Amino acid sequence: MLGYVELMNQCMDRAMQDGDPSDAIMIFLSEIGEKLGADRAYIFQLNEKQLYDNTYEWCAPGVASERATLQDMPRADLGSPFARAFRENSGYYISDMAAFKAADPMLYEVFSRQEISSLVLCPFYFENDLVGFVGVDEPKDMNLVLPVMQIASSHMSGLLQKSFYVEKGASADSVTNLCSVTAFRHHVAYELAEIKTNPGLKLDLVHFDISNFKFFNKEHGLKAGDELLKRLAQVIVQEVGSPWLVRPVADHFYALIPDSKVDQAIRNVHDAIIGDEAFGVSIRAGIYPLSASDQQVSFAMDRARIAANNAVGNYQNYYCRYEQKMEADLTLANYLLGHIDEAVAKGWIKVYYQPIVDTFSSKISTYEALARWIDPNYGFLNPGEFIEVLERGHLIHKLDLYILDLVCQDLEEAMQKGETYPMISVNLSRYDLELPDLHERVNTILARHGVKSSQIRIEITESALLSNTEAVIKEHISRFHEDGYQVWLDDFGSGFSSLNSLQNFDFDLLKIDMAFLRHANEKTPTILMDVIDMAKRLGIETLSEGVETKDEYDFLHSIGCVLAQGFYFSQPLPKDKIAAKRKERGLEFESPAEHAFYQKIGQVNVLNALYPFSGSNYQELVENVPVMVFLDKGGDFDIIYANKAFKSWTESLLLKGEDYAAAIKEEFCALLKQLVSQTDGEIIEKSFRIKDYAGRLRLQLVAEMPGQRAYVTSTNMV
Repeated sequence: MLGYVELMNQCMDRAMQDGDPSDAIMIFLSEIGEKLGADRAYIFQLNEKQLYDNTYEWCAPGVASERATLQDMPRADLGSPFARAFRENSGYYISDMAAFKAADPMLYEVFSRQEISSLVLCPFYFENDLVGFVGVDEPKDMNLVLPVMQIASSHMSGLLQKSFYVEKGASADSVTNLCSVTAFRHHVAYELAEIKTNPGLKLDLVHFDISNFKFFNKEHGLKAGDELLKRLAQVIVQEVGSPWLVRPVADHFYALIPDSKVDQAIRNVHDAIIGDEAFGVSIRAGIYPLSASDQQVSFAMDRARIAANNAVGNYQNYYCRYEQKMEADLTLANYLLGHIDEAVAKGWIKVYYQPIVDTFSSKISTYEALARWIDPNYGFLNPGEFIEVLERGHLIHKLDLYILDLVCQDLEEAMQKGETYPMISVNLSRYDLELPDLHERVNTILARHGVKSSQIRIEITESALLSNTEAVIKEHISRFHEDGYQVWLDDFGSGFSSLNSLQNFDFDLLKIDMAFLRHANEKTPTILMDVIDMAKRLGIETLSEGVETKDEYDFLHSIGCVLAQGFYFSQPLPKDKIAAKRKERGLEFESPAEHAFYQKIGQVNVLNALYPFSGSNYQELVENVPVMVFLDKGGDFDIIYANKAFKSWTESLLLKGEDYAAAIKEEFCALLKQLVSQTDGEIIEKSFRIKDYAGRLRLQLVAEMPGQRAYVTSTNMV
């Protein structure tokens, strides 16, 4: 990988220092094409008609040129998968052209006419606008081709900017009026020479960019985006106190800052921009200390940008220094992108299961299927190490659909053995929703293994709601519902959540992140109770994930959160270790009948003291009105839920003696049996007097299955 980077840096340096940039571009394409073993390497640029022209092309010996036939290509030819990737400045990678036919028949015809079986395309930008893409056909080295081409597209922006300035006679950035890339690079090269002769000279190359700049442009418009760029340039110049600042492309700035001043300068820039009432955005920054061993300016700039990419970009964690580990992370990312197909084919991807427990039945209701990558070179990889990488590379669907296939294999095996197995939830990335045949692929996998859609839950994270239009999300949810799947909203409360998620989309379940509770204050229980109360009223189930202690579990049960998941029950485990863990924790599976039974019980809103007896929510009565859910097992009552008020009442009885408490319990149970014999689903109310207690008891049947019924009661004491 580093060899490719060095090659591109040499081409870039040669183009920036002298000669015609067009010559450098052709040299660039030929060297990249030869190194990758490609048939063709080429550049397409938008012309004045906003159509694509094949402006530069290199062909391997014996490969015919296509340039003359590829002019005025309509942008529509780049269908939604390409358009989506290009909007996010990501590359697009096709390794199996036959499989691509279903995804985009129009583009498939273009590629098949050229007899192309594999290719990689990466966009490049100039003055914030998409202006074209660089690509290669039939690359032989498929392991590194996508990351190499992504870096190549970044370099191409600089080459084309140089070409633009040569044609226009310009020497400065037309938006910010900063120095030209050529002048900046020459100055950095001069400073590197000075460092070699004066080791005491400590200079840092700093990369700045704007957090979520694309969203800012989308919301406020390109004109406002340009004003923001100008403002950031002014602030950096003011804080750095030097003219040596450059903006090669989009919102990416580079500055030279003395090491002794760099931390304070970055903090000042950040505070000035985030505090600007006209913009109020955050920035990220990456610091690369220049050293005498640095040979290439581009290498130093790349490392400053790598450091910036490792900064979060929020109010507290917005800059960091380059570390060698960051390059290792980049190497790992490139490896993962290049080996995902091999990982699937050779079984390096494993499915791990984590139980989801029903707090009313105390049994396993569902398992969540989670991906793990056990690599022959890198060993055990957690999702945090590969999920985001595959999403950025638009290859996450290969992982998600493979995990679904593994899940269905396990369900098929369990059915063949006559074993009881719970429902399984699987995760779909926001990028999976781009697949034009997603539903067909999912249904085909289930059909191949004889699995019913009712056995699978589809989890979609709230971040997907930000990345896709409302119409797209609604269409997917509707399709899944039509096909018989439940659709769960994952990570509710993780930072993306809003009431629009509940208002606009028909989710079956909210998955609440328990990290919310670990940063709790006195308001937290009330907020969580209100979320669960609201979900119940909307007919949406609730699940809390990340449950780690019995206290957390008991609290969730007390407020009526039906499902819980976390290390309190079990960490995610491979299938062959599940049985031992279940035995250790004393956990059983719900049967299908039990699952349906307790799902109905879970619809009871125990937070509303009068529910389901009233449509109004008298929240002030929650702590004062005893509420209970009990099972009638042929005359034997088993309480599976009692709120704080009910528990306090039963405890107060014992204060008057065990005989007194037993007598009250006996008469109360007789009253319950009388009402149970009279109800068949309707609400039953009856006034009573038992010794010193009088009040009105409400009871309703909420669920039934062979051998048992479930009832909810509330008691208003007088």
